Amino acid sequence: MKILLAAGGTGGHVFPALALGAVAQKHGHEVRLLGSRQGPERGWCDDASVAFKGVASGKWNRARPNPLALLPAAWGVVEATGWIRAWRPDVTVAFGGFASLPGGLGSVLAGVPLVLHEGNAVPGMVTRRLATRAHIVAGVFAETEGRLPHGVSYEPVGLPIRETRSERVKARAALGLPRDAVVTLVMGGSQGAASLNTAVPEAYRQLPASLRPTVLHAAGRGREAEVRAPDGQYHVTGFVDGPLAWSAADLAITRAGVGTVSEAAFHGVPLIMMPLPGAADDHQRHNAHAVADDGAGRVVEERDVEGVVSAWTALLDDNVRSEAAQQMARRSPAGSAQRLLDVAARAAAQGQQR
Repeated sequence: MKILLAAGGTGGHVFPALALGAVAQKHGHEVRLLGSRQGPERGWCDDASVAFKGVASGKWNRARPNPLALLPAAWGVVEATGWIRAWRPDVTVAFGGFASLPGGLGSVLAGVPLVLHEGNAVPGMVTRRLATRAHIVAGVFAETEGRLPHGVSYEPVGLPIRETRSERVKARAALGLPRDAVVTLVMGGSQGAASLNTAVPEAYRQLPASLRPTVLHAAGRGREAEVRAPDGQYHVTGFVDGPLAWSAADLAITRAGVGTVSEAAFHGVPLIMMPLPGAADDHQRHNAHAVADDGAGRVVEERDVEGVVSAWTALLDDNVRSEAAQQMARRSPAGSAQRLLDVAARAAAQGQQR
């Protein structure tokens, strides 16, 4: 098949698309990703050896909606539709976010079967707008189905991630971390998070010296200066390879995007989660409390240093951390990329029969 991936803007949308792309390529399918010309996805596609096509997309500010932001998106739809008609993919899989609108709507206008993947329990704007024009919506949460327009087909498949693990000893050696220490990964998403960059080092300083773990803190590219490393056990970097870092970690302090939670589950790493305030439909808070309710992590409000200290202290206990890791591993999304590829293949086959 020729498979078009529509995604852009953030790693939470692009990385699942590239995970699907990797599995599709292993099966011999041709894959291209259509995203924003101005976004970071071009570089991520280069790293993943996936061909990239950039179009105009604009950016939608949910807090202060501006109708003028629709103008570049509209032009992006025109660009995408023409390019899709020329390339003629068998199916398009769109991963939500405003940057996926040109590829998703362009596919509908070009007569290409569309599969929508929705990562959150509450469907995002693009999913809501295109659901009735899609062949099917695939997603992560069973609850999503009841929040879609009546009559829309829905199939839970999980969130595609890079299903790559490294041996812990080798991962730590590659990252310059001690072999036998308790390692905490701090990661605020693909672009970093200012609140984690300031709150977590301060919480580390407040931990008893005897409890302080080794820390690997991914601050975001170009944001290393935001993190004031307290001592030599606190390692700061701009960006780190995700599977390598997760393979090295015993626990992690993160946001609560579905991508982060899914990667942690695949690697069995319990989380201390600081949900992003103002996330669309407050989806990160819903994600975080679902994990915490399962006993797989703790939820802390943004910039709550004392809360981080308390949760961190609890999870540094070997028995508590071991139980939380087991609960997190039960949420593993292993096989999600293959399941989504199967859904896309069915949509392509039915599209050819019409």
